[in-house]
Amino acid sequence: MTRRRHAADAHEAEHENGERWLLTYSDMITLLLALFIVLFAASSINSKKFIALATGFRQAFNPNPGILSASNGLLANASLAPTAGTKLAPSIAIKSTTTTTSPGTTSSSASAATAGQQSLATIAAQVNQALAAKGLQQAATTTVTQQGLVIQVLSDHVFFASDVASLNPIGNEVVDTIGTVLSTDTNVVDVEGFTDNQPIIGGPFTTNTELSAERAVNVVVRLYKVDGIAESRLAAVGYGSTHPVVPNTSPANMARNRRIDIVILGPGHHQP
Repeated sequence: MTRRRHAADAHEAEHENGERWLLTYSDMITLLLALFIVLFAASSINSKKFIALATGFRQAFNPNPGILSASNGLLANASLAPTAGTKLAPSIAIKSTTTTTSPGTTSSSASAATAGQQSLATIAAQVNQALAAKGLQQAATTTVTQQGLVIQVLSDHVFFASDVASLNPIGNEVVDTIGTVLSTDTNVVDVEGFTDNQPIIGGPFTTNTELSAERAVNVVVRLYKVDGIAESRLAAVGYGSTHPVVPNTSPANMARNRRIDIVILGPGHHQP
């Protein structure tokens, strides 16, 4: 009896040990199922979510992202400066303007107003009055230079959301207010985009030049689609970080360099 019992116990133990492989096999099948689910989810991922995920991983594992801790929300955003190590092109010009004069014309005749064009001082006064009437006088400054009348708007204050190149509601109001004044004459208008020199880390833009050009284009589109200004009068240029108004040595200076300049050229300037 004892010998038979030991034989039965040994047979039962051998049978139990022989089925242990099923546990390993079931674990492997479960892991494969999970892998296929992840692969399926990744194959149909939204591109924006993928970019956000990639940006999150990059920021999490990059020990030195090059962002100033004392800066505002815009400096902390990945799309406000070019990728570290990327050599920037000097600018992107969507369209350019020229001064056309015929041989033998004098400087006084070249600066004479053509039909519908107004003096820069008159336009500056009208823009300042229109902005003040809507309480937006702090949103933009006007300066008459050799280039023309420069209406400068700082993107940090009223213009763009921190992670995109589109206009925010206040920015739309500023552009529309300026556009209403410009729609009453025929002066040529250049829209120039600028950024600071901080490196871009992730986001939809790879360089400062690309970001500044996209913002300038969006302003031009607003001016002719919403404000009714003829496309033939408009130009969009992206300068990136190549034309700072002040050195990029502090967060305050960098904020001044992140801007859009709406430049109204004087009488005598025409699109080619």
